Amino acid sequence: MAELERGRIAANAVAEAQGRIPEWINVFSLCADATRMKILVALHAAPEASVSQLAEAAELSANTVTQALATLRRAGVVDVRPDGKYRRWRLVHPGVHQLLHQMDAPHSALHPEHRHPGTE
Repeated sequence: MAELERGRIAANAVAEAQGRIPEWINVFSLCADATRMKILVALHAAPEASVSQLAEAAELSANTVTQALATLRRAGVVDVRPDGKYRRWRLVHPGVHQLLHQMDAPHSALHPEHRHPGTE
């Protein structure tokens, strides 16, 4: 393959991905924080967990978990629903879910092993 062809292919790939790059930069920056990553791994294994359950699992204070969840919610990564006196949190961003699969995040009886679209 000619060197000019490689350069053209590379340039086309960048142009095609250009619109998605800002979203992925945001996703990677959210996941680059150890506190948020612990919470995401916990939510992956235990969807619908409460703040207190996530705090215990991640060995963090409830206040720290609440602040991290607020950041993740503003970014559209997690969502919450009321359940009596609890608020149940769940992962809703398919790209982050796929990233957790790529990282071999554990599954559980609450979120059994499954294939995520786009993973081998």
